[in-house]
Amino acid sequence: MENLKVNTNTVFLLRQFASQRPGLDFNDYGQRKYYMQDYREILKDLHSFRELLSLAINRIDNLNEVLTNQLSNSSDRLTLKDGKLQYITGQYFPTEYRNAACRILSSLIWASYRDEKHENGESVYKDGHEIRKAIKRNLRTQNTKLYFC
Repeated sequence: MENLKVNTNTVFLLRQFASQRPGLDFNDYGQRKYYMQDYREILKDLHSFRELLSLAINRIDNLNEVLTNQLSNSSDRLTLKDGKLQYITGQYFPTEYRNAACRILSSLIWASYRDEKHENGESVYKDGHEIRKAIKRNLRTQNTKLYFC
């Protein structure tokens, strides 16, 4: 029963993780120009995350279970251990943590298109090019280029 509770909360945990404040420290930048440059990129990452999450919610019926499985068995920087998300920082947490959440969602979205079948069992899309075209119809060009090219 405890595992089911984790499954129910995984999307919430990921949303909470990506929505947290980045914690930028102006002292790391020295100039407002560079600080604002990173701030804008981090904000774009949040918009990307929200768009990918929306597509994943609409596309993947059992998103909580799939997401829990992906994060629990992942060797990426973002993992799920004991019902908690854990992130291993590469260089600078504020500029990379939302990208990690986007990468997880993009891999799940890709897999959902890849595994889509017609009633007769044939794949709906014959190759990656067709999958990219189908994804492009549902996302802004920026996100398609960032996560599916």
